[in-house]
Amino acid sequence: MIDVLIIFLMLAGGIACLIGGADFLISGGSAIAIRLGISVTVVGLTIVSYGTSLPELVVSTASSIQGKPELALGNVLGSNIGNIGLILGFTALIAGVPVARSILRRDYFVMLLATAAFIVFLRDSKISRIEGAILLISGAAYTLFLIFFGSEKNDEEKPEKQKSTALSMGLILLGIVLLVAGGHLVVKGAVKIADWAGMSEKVIGLTIVAIGTSLPELAASVVAAIKKQSEIAIGNVVGSNIFNILFVIGLTSVIHPISAKSGTFSFIDLAVLSSFTLILFPIMLTGRKVSRLEGLFLLAAYSGYLAWLVIK
Repeated sequence: MIDVLIIFLMLAGGIACLIGGADFLISGGSAIAIRLGISVTVVGLTIVSYGTSLPELVVSTASSIQGKPELALGNVLGSNIGNIGLILGFTALIAGVPVARSILRRDYFVMLLATAAFIVFLRDSKISRIEGAILLISGAAYTLFLIFFGSEKNDEEKPEKQKSTALSMGLILLGIVLLVAGGHLVVKGAVKIADWAGMSEKVIGLTIVAIGTSLPELAASVVAAIKKQSEIAIGNVVGSNIFNILFVIGLTSVIHPISAKSGTFSFIDLAVLSSFTLILFPIMLTGRKVSRLEGLFLLAAYSGYLAWLVIK
């Protein structure tokens, strides 16, 4: 009974941290965008997506060091599928998500190339230190490009009373800390429940841990939509998928080469990731937004994948 109460408190506390952290992060990030005159899409691609992806970095690096590469790979693979199917789908249901031109012309293709490299590197069921270094260097180059050359101008009118830069950065840092803490609490509680249910490490990685570590992205995107800043959501999803592959997998494999047992990840797992990534482009291209109907489609497809994972 006490164990059940502890798990309930973990989940409740984690969700509270996620909601509060997302609110602080969006408020601080939006204020920075207005002050610097850059688009909120770029803020979503960098500050929001990188900040909300910290749980994936922590979980994957720790699991690799502890000799559990299946969990590390499953975490990133499941998170990237969930970012498109669950997070973008759910956010689009709340409010149609507008897509900036830069996403269609540049950032989507960076995500596509990163996903292709991830799948190619996994062809022999391992990712070496050299391959990890290639991913890391690519991630650093992309980030530097965004900072110095990728910023779109923000034409939003500046309010009379703007938050100071120090306050905005403080809100961003506090938001990230709360998001990481909230994600950790939710994952810890959910994994305990999954262990009791006798789920395998692979399924836990692809479902519970992947969804749990994606909760910061979900919280940030939903709060952005509620605040009528849903353009942050697409930058958050695309940026998070890029970060997960280039930085999370890159750093994890540089620290400790990642290897997976033969048959650990089926063709279907990788095919689902490829399919979600490829289908996202025509969805974004239609009217330069992800509509509620398209969001429902993404959610339905993701639910089907989860059902297959559990019952197979």
